Amino acid sequence: MNRLASKWRGMVEAWRDYPLQQGAVWDGRYRIERLLGMGSYGQAYVCLDLQSNEFVLLKRNKPSKGGVGIELLRRESAIMEQLKHPQIPRRIAYSKRRRDEALIMEYVEGYNLEFAIYEKKTAFTAEEALRMLMQLMEPLRYLHEQGYVHRDVRIPNVLLRGGALHLVDFGLACRIGEQLPPGLRDALGEGSGLARDSAAAVKRRMRGAHPSSDWFGLGHLFLFVMYSGYEPPEGAEEKSWMEELRLRPEIEHFVGKLLQDEAAWTTTEQCRQELSALLDRL
Repeated sequence: MNRLASKWRGMVEAWRDYPLQQGAVWDGRYRIERLLGMGSYGQAYVCLDLQSNEFVLLKRNKPSKGGVGIELLRRESAIMEQLKHPQIPRRIAYSKRRRDEALIMEYVEGYNLEFAIYEKKTAFTAEEALRMLMQLMEPLRYLHEQGYVHRDVRIPNVLLRGGALHLVDFGLACRIGEQLPPGLRDALGEGSGLARDSAAAVKRRMRGAHPSSDWFGLGHLFLFVMYSGYEPPEGAEEKSWMEELRLRPEIEHFVGKLLQDEAAWTTTEQCRQELSALLDRL
């Protein structure tokens, strides 16, 4: 009986979250061109703004997620309204339609780093990966100076557009030092009941309300990029990233500082300066 009820709930949720149809017009202004992606709490669409005749990104709350999806979307909208940086999408509007809500923002045409690695099979050298981090330091430094932390610096949230990197998806962002409401923390899996495996440890470090969480995200992103070109010897036992990647000592030292539990720098600008000096020596 429980299995049947669970299956029925899943069917209802899938129906409620059925994507908006191509050609449909949201709020009399934004025509749906295509579904761009679907996350845990939202759906993203490329739309044509019928007033400006420009393409925009429409991020809609997932109806099945109820109030949590709407709360996250409203938080994201409020934060993006405070941000103006060329590597961060510009917030355009916030729209409500019956029980659904949507955040309208600048559409950055390109593909993300996850697509580059896993679909295009692009491999990067250590220096190229460090230069990616250097580009991402700019929006992160700005974000932290405005008093916010991204908390989700990962390869799906880095867009490549004409050689420039853009930081996207501020759905988990918060104020530096902010304690999220208990209900929201539990919904996001950030409560005291979080599992203790390695994946949970990474999540716990990345979700802190301090700039060091984004530094950790950069370090983790660097390892993802480097492992895209790594082929372990056949039959070899799994080793630490230091043993497997065999980076130059100065690179290993810097990445280790990004990943360590204790904050290695006081500000992101200090982190950026150290990376800049490292790149000058390579």
